[in-house]
Amino acid sequence: MNTIINHITQHRSYRHFKKSEVMPQAHIDAIFQAAHQAPSWMNGQHYSIVRITDTALRQKIAAAQPHNPQVGDCSEFWIFIADAHRSLLCSEACGSDFKGSAPETLMIVSVDTALAAQNAVIAAESLDYGTCVVGGVRQIAAQLIDWLSLPKYTFPLLGLCIGKPDIDMRVKPRLPENAVLFENRYGSDAQLAANLAAYEQTMTEFGEAREKLPFREKFARFYSKPHLSENIQLLKQQGLLADND
Repeated sequence: MNTIINHITQHRSYRHFKKSEVMPQAHIDAIFQAAHQAPSWMNGQHYSIVRITDTALRQKIAAAQPHNPQVGDCSEFWIFIADAHRSLLCSEACGSDFKGSAPETLMIVSVDTALAAQNAVIAAESLDYGTCVVGGVRQIAAQLIDWLSLPKYTFPLLGLCIGKPDIDMRVKPRLPENAVLFENRYGSDAQLAANLAAYEQTMTEFGEAREKLPFREKFARFYSKPHLSENIQLLKQQGLLADND
């Protein structure tokens, strides 16, 4: 197996980092360049990255995310911003109306941002760093828009912790291949249900301490109620959704 695939298939999230570890600038630059080379819709590169280098700001973000203490401990913490603001500036430069308040725009900027973040993860892990993607930043999106001075048509989509792990983590089992990879058409519910039951048993036997519920019940509870509904209004405020969406 080649080195890149080996790094990808050995991915695991780390939540405990060596606090004193300082990353060389050359490594930071290399991770950014990898993120910046990610695929993007029409080469629009609909994302921005905010490195949090101010200690007071980092601690303020960490305090607002008590379930993600790794935000305050890692060597580098980056926030990936879904960004259509530059597209607005392109429209203004061409004297064109900008109609960015549409679900399609939100999907474009979200996909571009996620692809860039994943490239950063792969690059960091190839340099023997641990990483943790932090979706919890969306829980404090309103504060981040203020703290980071984010303009209209942007949204803080996820955070990324990078650093030297302080505690090793095991590689987590994934769903069975035939629950994810299909040929020509989507799989049957009967087969998927069987795979989910089998995977739940696998994860129970894996015994990750952070998991308090069986796999299916965890998602059943999560999707039984709306989450972060306030972000719908925030997305409208940022211009990424229209009032009738």
